[in-house]
Amino acid sequence: MRTHLPIRRFAFTLVELLVVIAIISILAALLLPAIQAARAASRRQACANNMKQLGLAMHHFAGIHSVFPPSKFYYKFYETTSTGSDSTASIGHNLITFLLPFIEQQTAYSHYHFDKNWQNKDNYTATKNRIFSILCPESNAVRFCRYGVTRGNTADDKIVEYFCSDYTSCDQIGETPRKILQGQGINRSDWSCILKAANINTSGQKENGGAFDENTVSMSGMLSVNPVSPTDVSDGLSNTMMLFECTGRPFKFGRGRIAEDSESSPKTPLGGARWADDESQIYLHEIGSGTQMFNCTNHQEIYSLHSGGCNFLFGDGSVRFISENIAPAAFVSMFTARAGD
Repeated sequence: MRTHLPIRRFAFTLVELLVVIAIISILAALLLPAIQAARAASRRQACANNMKQLGLAMHHFAGIHSVFPPSKFYYKFYETTSTGSDSTASIGHNLITFLLPFIEQQTAYSHYHFDKNWQNKDNYTATKNRIFSILCPESNAVRFCRYGVTRGNTADDKIVEYFCSDYTSCDQIGETPRKILQGQGINRSDWSCILKAANINTSGQKENGGAFDENTVSMSGMLSVNPVSPTDVSDGLSNTMMLFECTGRPFKFGRGRIAEDSESSPKTPLGGARWADDESQIYLHEIGSGTQMFNCTNHQEIYSLHSGGCNFLFGDGSVRFISENIAPAAFVSMFTARAGD
């Protein structure tokens, strides 16, 4: 009588399969934060490299013109129309427009008309260029905004791409933060300095007064509407911040995410988002959480999406990542350019 041996089956039981899945899930959960941290570090380094390229561009500009480009250019004047009436016109440009030939954007520069406002239709060919080297990789590389366009009695939505820049100048610490800082015993010698732009008049036209908007600087940074030479930075180029992050515009961000009160922000985008806009320049309006100098909001403030801090371009072209918990006194010392500190 032949004995039949039991058939051997090479497979997992249900319990074994569940155990393997559980182990793989645990390993994935342990590795995911490390992978995300490595990617965030890579994006932060890429952002720093972008700022270094801007630093080189700033110094190339200064090597040719003996001064750094202005934080913005804005000129307001009167002109007479064909009907004989007077109207107000303006010419405005952002810092980035002066750097185009130094950041491999010679084509855009050749199509840009500096004798016309950045919004002039003759500048569309230049300004509607996406420049990835002035976008922080941590934010969306391409940003589209939706806003209402009224046609007759019907409101339609129009999708518009914002050709943004995440890097800008910050030329002063405003009155409200200054009072808070003074209350903490932080004082600087240049808080009362007056920094007025040149009063440019247009020859042959009605007297205009032509002053820029910034009349008084409570606490001045390195760049201003008046071009600054490297020798003007008496506190030292390696000790003074030059360019800053203001990431995520035209969407309003706060504390690392789109602000809760900005559900309508796609219809009301933040101003100054586009790289050619003369209003892209910022200054510090508020201090967050008592002493936090940045990373509270991107609404005209220093802001990044990097965890725990921001990249800053210093006057010597170096880029440093600075914690958002930096002591206010230390931040002010690095921000001011001529305070003797």
